[in-house]
Order: sequence, then C-alpha cells, then structure tokens
Amino acid sequence: MNTRGRHPIRYVLALLALVAGTVNVVAIAPALASTSDAAFDSSTGALSVDYASYLAKHDIVYNRPNTNPAYGLTVGNGRTGAMAWSQNGLTMQVSGADLSEQSAYAAGLVNLYSNPGMDTGYSTYQQRLSLYDGVLTTKYDSNRTVTVMGSPNSEVMGIHVEDGRSNVSSVALDLSLWDPSTVSNVADVPDLNTWKTYSTFADSSGVGLSRGQTDANNFGYTLAATVEGANYTSQTVNGSKVRLNITPSSSYTIWFTAASRLNASNHDSVAQARSQLSSVKNTGYATTFANYKNFWHGFWQKSFVSYQNSSGDADYMENIYYLATYMIASGGYGNYPFHFINGVYRSTGDQTKWSNAYWYWNQRDVYNSFLASNHTDLMKTFNNLYSRNYAALKSYTNTRYGVDALWVPETMGWDGNARGTVGSDYTKNILSTGTEAAFNMYLQYRYTNDATYLRNTAYPFMRDVVRFYAAKLTKDGSGKYNMASSNAHETYWSVPGAITDLAAVKSLFPVTIQASQTLGLDADLRSQWQSILDNLAPYPTDGSAYLPHTPPIAQTRNDENVASEAIWPYNTTGIGAPDYQTALNTWNKRPFPYDNVWANDAIQAARLGLGDQAYNGMKTMLQKYQNFPNGLTANTNGVFEYLGVHLSVMNESLLQSYNDKIRVFPAVPSDSSFAGKFTLLAKNGFQVSSEREGGEIKYVGLKSLYGNSATVVNPWGTQQVRVRRASDNAIITTSSSGEITFSTAANTVYVVERTAKPLSSYSSTRLTGSANQDVKSLKNTSSTLGLGKTTSGTVNDTALTYDANWFGSSGRGLGDFNDDVHYSYTNGATAQYTFTGTGVDYLSEKNGDMGNVDVYIDNVFQTNVNLNVSGARQSQQTVYHKTGLAAGTHTIKIVNKTTSVGIVDALKITP
Repeated sequence: MNTRGRHPIRYVLALLALVAGTVNVVAIAPALASTSDAAFDSSTGALSVDYASYLAKHDIVYNRPNTNPAYGLTVGNGRTGAMAWSQNGLTMQVSGADLSEQSAYAAGLVNLYSNPGMDTGYSTYQQRLSLYDGVLTTKYDSNRTVTVMGSPNSEVMGIHVEDGRSNVSSVALDLSLWDPSTVSNVADVPDLNTWKTYSTFADSSGVGLSRGQTDANNFGYTLAATVEGANYTSQTVNGSKVRLNITPSSSYTIWFTAASRLNASNHDSVAQARSQLSSVKNTGYATTFANYKNFWHGFWQKSFVSYQNSSGDADYMENIYYLATYMIASGGYGNYPFHFINGVYRSTGDQTKWSNAYWYWNQRDVYNSFLASNHTDLMKTFNNLYSRNYAALKSYTNTRYGVDALWVPETMGWDGNARGTVGSDYTKNILSTGTEAAFNMYLQYRYTNDATYLRNTAYPFMRDVVRFYAAKLTKDGSGKYNMASSNAHETYWSVPGAITDLAAVKSLFPVTIQASQTLGLDADLRSQWQSILDNLAPYPTDGSAYLPHTPPIAQTRNDENVASEAIWPYNTTGIGAPDYQTALNTWNKRPFPYDNVWANDAIQAARLGLGDQAYNGMKTMLQKYQNFPNGLTANTNGVFEYLGVHLSVMNESLLQSYNDKIRVFPAVPSDSSFAGKFTLLAKNGFQVSSEREGGEIKYVGLKSLYGNSATVVNPWGTQQVRVRRASDNAIITTSSSGEITFSTAANTVYVVERTAKPLSSYSSTRLTGSANQDVKSLKNTSSTLGLGKTTSGTVNDTALTYDANWFGSSGRGLGDFNDDVHYSYTNGATAQYTFTGTGVDYLSEKNGDMGNVDVYIDNVFQTNVNLNVSGARQSQQTVYHKTGLAAGTHTIKIVNKTTSVGIVDALKITP
C-alpha cells in the first residue's frame, strides 16, 4: 500500500468505466408460469419452446454507443469471432482458434467508418446481441442498421449495412494489425520473426494482411475483406493497414475472413482467403444470412434451461447461461479448442498472459458443460486436442518415465509438448491430468453411444493412462497401492498419497475394465487393474473430512480446493454415496472458498445436493468476476473459466446422471418462488425433460436415443410412479421404490409420472418470452448486462464524510478518479455520503493488500464487499451497485472490516 504509483493505463480504463456508467439498471422479475400446466411435448420428447421469443429476453442490449473495447459485444460463427465497440464508427477485434500456436498472435482489427459518421446525427440508438440468431445489430434511428453475422461454422464473417441517408460522401473499411514490436513469449513459436512480419495485398478482389507465413508448424493467417453490393477500390495504407474505399450505397455487405494456413490447401492462407471471400460473395448475403441463422437456431434447439425466481436474480443467472453458451460455441468449433484465456475474443494487443498452451484445469471449466447441454460436438473439439497427440504423448512418457504408457502434461502445447509443465514446479509432477482427459473421452462415448470412437480413440487412451498408473503406484506400509510422491495438483508439491491420484484410479479403472470387457480387449490386463482397484489405499482423512494428501499437510502453493476434486470432476462421491457425509464435510472445510476465477466450488455443491449453496455460489462468482456489461471479466487469470463453471453448475443443479442414475432437480434453491424447467442430455443417451414449480416436480420425460436401459431416481420419494410409453400410452412398469429401472427402445419417448397425478392432469403450454430492451442487474452486486441510455453523475471521494481513522491522499498520483483516494487501515473506520437519487455505485480499485468493507444504505446493512484480489492491482471498478431506491434522499455508509486497506475512490449517483 505504501508504494502506490501512477498507472496511466489504469487511469484511462477507470475513466472509461465512469463514462460507461448506467442509470436505467433494472432487474426483471419473471412472470412465473402456472403450477397447473406443463410444456412437455410427448411427440418430440422435449419441452415445447418458442426459442425465438424465449431467447430474445436474454439478448444483450446497449442503449448508447460503447467506446470501451473491454465492453465490446461478441459475435461469432463457430470458428471466427469479432468483438465490437464504437470507435471511429464500428471497430472490431477479429480472431479464430486455429490461427497461431499462441492464441495471443491471432487477431486483427476491422474498422468501418463513413462521412458523415454512421454514429452521428441520430436521436435513437440500440445495439443488440441476438442470441437466437447469433447476430449483432446496431440501429441508428430508422435509417441506419449495421448487422454483423457470418457464414456458419466457417472462417468468414460479414457486416451488412443498410444506410438510407442521402448525404453520405464516403465509406471505408480498414484492416489493421497491432504493433508487431510488442510480440513476445516464444515458448511455442519456432520463429518469432514470422509473427512480427506482415505482408499485404490490395487489388480488384479486395484487401488483405498476412502474418506467420513461414511458421514451421503451418500456423499463420490472412485477414482479408471484400464487398458485395457496392463498388470499391483497394488501397495499401502502410505495412500493417489496408483499406477498402467503398462507393456509398443504401445496402451493401462487407465480407471478411481470418483465413488460417492450418486449414488451407497447401497452407496458403492468402489463396484461402481469396477463395473464401469469392465463394461467400457468390452465394450472396441473403442466402448466407439465412444459413447462418439456421445454424444458430438448430444449435439452440438441442437443449433448454429455465432457471427463475421472483427476485429476478435467477433470471440473471439464466441470462449468463445462454450468453456464455453462445460465446464459447461461437468460437469453439475450430480444430483447436476455445482457449480459456482468450477464446477468440479480446480487446488487447498481442501480449496476453498464458496464451501459449492449454491448462487442463482451466479448459475443463470451459468445455465440460457441453455434454449435458447436448453439444457433444463441442466437447469433441476439446477431446481431439488430446487424442490427436496420443502418439507424441506416449513417446514422451516413455522418454521421461521409461514406461510404455501415457502421461498427459497439465500444461500442454498444441502438439502435445510438455514444455509448459516440466519447467514448472507447480505442474511438473501432476500425474492425474491424463485421467481427466481419458475420462472425458469415455464420457463422449457414453453420451453419444459411438462404439467406433470408443474402440479406436477413447479406449486406447484410457488403457494407456491406466497402464501409467499401474506402473507408478507402489504398495505402502499397509500393503495398499498408493502414490509415493506427486503433486496434489498445483497446491501441494511432491507429497505422498495425493487424493487426486487416488481419485483418478477410483474414477478411471472401473470404466476402463468395463470398456475392455465390452470390446473384448486386454483380458490379460484386467486382473491386474482389478487387483489395484481392490487394494487401493483409502482417501486420506482428518477423521471427518478428506485431505488433499497423506498428512502432514505440505506448504500451500496455490488456492485450489484439492480434496473436493473427488466430488467433481472425479465423480467418486455425491448424493446418496456411502461417504456422503465425509464428502460434505470436505466441501464445508475447503480452505479456499471461491478464491479464484476458476473456482469450481459451486459445481461440487450441486453434486452434493446443496441447492442454496449452488445458487449462491453462482451469484458469488458473478459478483466477484463478472465486471463488464458484456458478461466478461477484468481478471487476467482467465476470462472464460468462471462462465464455463456457471454453465456446469446450472446443468448439475437441474439434472445429474454421472453415476448412471438420472436425478432431476437435485440441487435447486429452497426459495419457494423458484421455478425450473429443462431439456438436457443424460449419460447413456437420454434426452431428459422436467419441470418444477411451487416445490412440485411435475413429471420426468425421457427420449431414449439409443435404446439403453434407464434408471431414474424417484423424484417423489416413495410415491407410486409409473413409466408410460408416449406413443401408445402403454404402462411399462409401476413402482413405489426410490429408483425405477426400465428397458427402452431407440427413438422412443417415455414419461415417468405419479400414478396419483399423471402428466395428463396438467394443461398443455408453450414457453415464450418478451425481448429484452434494457440493462439487467444482479441485486446487491455491481454485475450488470447491457448499457443504459444515459450516464450517471460521479461524486469524487473528497465529497464524503470520513471519521478520524481515514487518510486522505489527494495528489499522490494513484491513477484513480482525479488521483484522489481515501483509505484506512482501521477496523470499523466509517465513511458516508448523503445523496438524492434512486441508486448509487461505489467505485474502488482492488489489490492484494486490501481487505473488505461493509456497505449500508440508510443504515441498513446491504452486503460485504471484498476488495482483496491476488495478482496485479485491478483498475477502478464498480464494487457495489444499488438501484431501485425510492426517489428522495439516502445515505450510503462504508465501514472497513479489517486492518487491511479499505478504500473509497468515487461514487456514482443515479438520479
């Protein structure tokens, strides 16, 4: 705290945050449907949903131009993404997943501008990210509309312009790249110079910029553009900028691509770019746009969730669910995964932390939800990163460990290299990553029933990971198989009996044995594997909870809750498990609750059936990490992990099938107003639908995709239920037991219903919604989605009243608002301000030397705000947001609660 200095960049971001303030922030309470109706369609085996209107209520809306790149809205076609903001017209950062070994070296800028400016001379404005159509539309009055869309699941995106103004004298589109001198971090790039070297073209076909053209790994790309519907000329502005000069027209489309060498014939990205643009131009805007919307419509119809309550907070969480699903999917269909730190979206230059490899811990958060949401093709993209490197991983395992088996580095490069792992004490002795990779491949088989994938891809990987553990485990003093020394992930180094290794064996060995029997392979190995499983050391405990490794507990090196990993992702315990109480105690005693952007505490809460904790966990993560109105975070440890965790929490709260038992609504909040509905995918190929309102579960609908046997946990306890085949209403079985198991036929719909209150007793309904038109907020947090029409007034910290325990440091050059800050080291120090308005935002920076404060409105406690953050100091941001106050005079009071630093930077008042 004593060495605080000026940070000019942070000061600019702080001012941008102030400019982007909102007043019309609303929390929309949903109109909850009647408890007497049901939306299940027995003919399709899914909920009846008007997806167009329902998803429109979750559109992200900016009602004023956004000039902050970090707030840019994200639009993509599955492979190429664009992050858009208002700067000299419309500016977008464009990137793709397959452009470079390091995701930082994979972006360029597209800037569309006109004279007079598109964003001048208007009275009404709205920018809308339509999730259902996958489209970003900006409207200025009724005579200008700019639509960003694309060619589906390709490298081509488009900007369609409808401009009815008669006074436009010029239109131009610039393509540019960031300063090549900033390119650094060469861990996975054989020749840095090729990424600092740009080439251009400008001719009758369009314009383009290329880099990485001599990359030895065949990465590199060309950012290129052309125009449909208007005449144009091409121009090279300089070595890193080219321009299309477009003849003004009332309607035209600019097509642009980030064409990768990796996916191009002969690895010629220039020829690929020209070909892609020529093809989409020949197809035409109307057909391409229709195909693009159909792509996204088909995507959404794979599944459905509704998570609602009367306060509106659940609606906000549901909104994040759909937004996060869209963002990841919009760049997740490349040959390489959507990277946790960048994805295909960012507003920074080529220097981005940790862009050179894939951390499994972080990537699993981004991808693991997509099996339950019935997007197994997205999960396959993640799995393919590991299966395609099977030979390289086996070779390295033999070199490093001297065994013919498979070890997977926690930090792995695009080609399976372990450079990011073996050079780090944090990761070099993590042995369990291969189990996670192998198990996710096995899950892909279990969700898709793809026996060919199991035989040719998943099982060989599983078998060799099991063989690695069989070679590394030794018998301890009690005669049990244990791991003598390894890392319990990144937090405990070189420790005995890591729970991650024991959980890996408990998780992977049984399914590998089962798969070998199914395939009729490796009978000679099964007895060894079974013997290890039967004689495995128990998890280490303190008598009531699991420990991360055999005690004494080693020095803590990171803030992972390692012992809870047994709950998720290793799936060895949960609701109804014999060790449930121990698992619950483990979760309750975890040392680092919600302590980082990748914290998966709430997923584990859902697995334990803790509905309130799962709900509050989602809210906590959003409160801490959803800093920007586009749904993204200011946290530089990762951008997309907390969003991926959010997806998994919601899925697991509504449906669980990890232990081959279908359990509906296992972890929903106790709030009596909560209403949940879903159509999700369960293990073994069951499309499951259910609805819960007023504390009542109405039915469980199953569409059997492959004809496997189904086991459903009776959601009504011991009430009598029956299983009815929907096609002919035949009763398959009746039972009052806690679980119902029945055979199914492929592509057949079944309904599990109470005998006393069958599905037929509910009236039929269709789920719809109304389009969102404004900002949404998460109550008692600073998290918002969207931008309002006007900005609010800002109050410098000097206007507050402070007690004697606060220090004023005006003029110390802190880079916050007006370079002023008031801070205190005293527990109980109080600052307050009286204002007239309907809302207030409290602004502060965050840093590692800071503590937490309590916030009161009109002397009523509101919330505790944690100002402490690990890593680099975070720029000034809204840390508390309050709206909906009655018009009039109110007082905000901020009370420091620790002897660490408490700060007030500024307040923003909503009239």
